Amino acid sequence: MATIHVAPQVAAGVRLNSWLLATTDVTSAWTTFRIEGEARRSSFRFGNPFVTVQAALLEERNRSIYAGVGVAPPVTTFPGTIPKNTEVEYNYAVATAARGFADYWMWAPNAIPIALLLRSRAELSMPVIVGAELDPAVLVSVNSNPSRLAVVAAAHAGLRMGPLTPGVRVQMLAQSAPLAGRDFSQWAAILYANAEFEPSYAPRLPSTWMRRPG
Repeated sequence: MATIHVAPQVAAGVRLNSWLLATTDVTSAWTTFRIEGEARRSSFRFGNPFVTVQAALLEERNRSIYAGVGVAPPVTTFPGTIPKNTEVEYNYAVATAARGFADYWMWAPNAIPIALLLRSRAELSMPVIVGAELDPAVLVSVNSNPSRLAVVAAAHAGLRMGPLTPGVRVQMLAQSAPLAGRDFSQWAAILYANAEFEPSYAPRLPSTWMRRPG
């Protein structure tokens, strides 16, 4: 089966005060696939928009620890007809797997995810950046399926090379209901590269007054 998948994600945040931060993540996914001998099928869906409030327990130049809570309204649902449900289910599965189950809350169907967020990051004396995340959650069902518990855990390390930081991230998702078949957990390893640039400001031009003749 040949599959093409595109899933943009946009994140925004606002600092409420010196130690409190609010964020929102919005995503969508378009998947088109073709089973041999059948016509090509496509699905476009929005994911659950994930809203968080996080507090800085420790925030220094080279290390930080954040804790918070996140919740998402149940946007990820099924249209109701069997052919369309099959396409949408496959779209959700590809979107979740393409992220290595890192943003599982955004693609959990027919549920309201409520997650506790724990984040840590440190820059060592060498130009090495390490971090860890732990997100236990409850997924409150909005249909006849039972609610379930889940946890996402991750650790990452990168080498700062000027504005570029390549690294590796290992992450795991486990939940109280099977993910696929009899599997209750999934692991993923991801290579990444982050780019950070210093903020720049345009110089303010001096204002001048011109006197009209006459």
